[in-house]
Amino acid sequence: MRASLAPLLGLVFVTAGCPKPPAGVANTRRDAAARADASVAAADGGAGRRVDPCAILEPSQRDLVVARVGEQSLTLCDFTRRVNSQNPYLRARFNAPEQRRALLQSWVDAELLAAEAEHRGLDREPEVRRAVIIQLARRLEQSTRDAVPTPTVTDAEVRAYYDAHRAEYDTDAEVRASQIVLGTRADAERVLADVRAHEADDAYFRAQARARSLDVPSQSRDGDMAFFPRSGGASVMPEVAEAAFSIERNGQILNRVVESAHGGVNHGPGFHVIRLTARRDALHRTVDDEQQRIRRRLVNEKLNAAQEAAVTALLARLRGSTAVSIDEAALGRVRVDAQPRAAEGGVVAPPALMGGPGVPMPAVPR
Repeated sequence: MRASLAPLLGLVFVTAGCPKPPAGVANTRRDAAARADASVAAADGGAGRRVDPCAILEPSQRDLVVARVGEQSLTLCDFTRRVNSQNPYLRARFNAPEQRRALLQSWVDAELLAAEAEHRGLDREPEVRRAVIIQLARRLEQSTRDAVPTPTVTDAEVRAYYDAHRAEYDTDAEVRASQIVLGTRADAERVLADVRAHEADDAYFRAQARARSLDVPSQSRDGDMAFFPRSGGASVMPEVAEAAFSIERNGQILNRVVESAHGGVNHGPGFHVIRLTARRDALHRTVDDEQQRIRRRLVNEKLNAAQEAAVTALLARLRGSTAVSIDEAALGRVRVDAQPRAAEGGVVAPPALMGGPGVPMPAVPR
């Protein structure tokens, strides 16, 4: 299970009532925004590592002030981070000056609204404090994860993984075929003659399988038996599989009816008309073929485990160094109203993610 600070802190805040915010919380907007900007990064595709977008700027340019709102300023570095935090498919639009100005204006408007909210004392509301606490927990968790160095993976570890998962890299030849199963040889011979007269028409065979086949699993898929090995595997009888492998080309219908001992109704004899639809050759991938993919996988697994351990250790240290008390009697008095209220439009809000407040779904008109 992924260790995470945010849901724990969020849950504690929810059940702790509405305490008075400690000194400094009223002005955490600016500090939290600075921390958020400092941690915004684009993933580089390697095991969750993050790269600061400001690295593309000259050091002398990073502190250039792009805009000011009252006492707040937005530097070129801050703005670069904001641009690069956008969806990768949308970033290209910010090459246009009007799009950059629109993004900058959104920051200005947000600062104006936030300053007015502080002036009205909204930053002291419990929900705002809770949101700040959750964001701080997320930042600390991400910072802890980012501090974990990328592990190394030896050639011996790659080889051991390859040997332990050999079945993934050695696959037998397989074919895909469709069938029509009849209860008597005479019926099967008539159907065989009919579908062979329309051999080039795949839709015709599928329609006949859907209408006539007695094998319910394949009949529901228009006769399709999916891919199977020469042995037949778990779902195809060996005599049927062997016959399918003898067909030379895709789309060809076997020129004879195949009898099976238990393929018919009530596990009685079955008579199969078989059409080959696809073929896959046997595949063997060596450790040299797969070493890069295996190494990346093992690095990811090691890094994730080390990051989980780092967060778990941090939580253990904090729990050991901070006085925590829980009033079990008070906790037992919590009552949960599971019924939607009329003001909520009869729709229950989805559960909160990472300890954050749930976002109500829109009311459904009656």
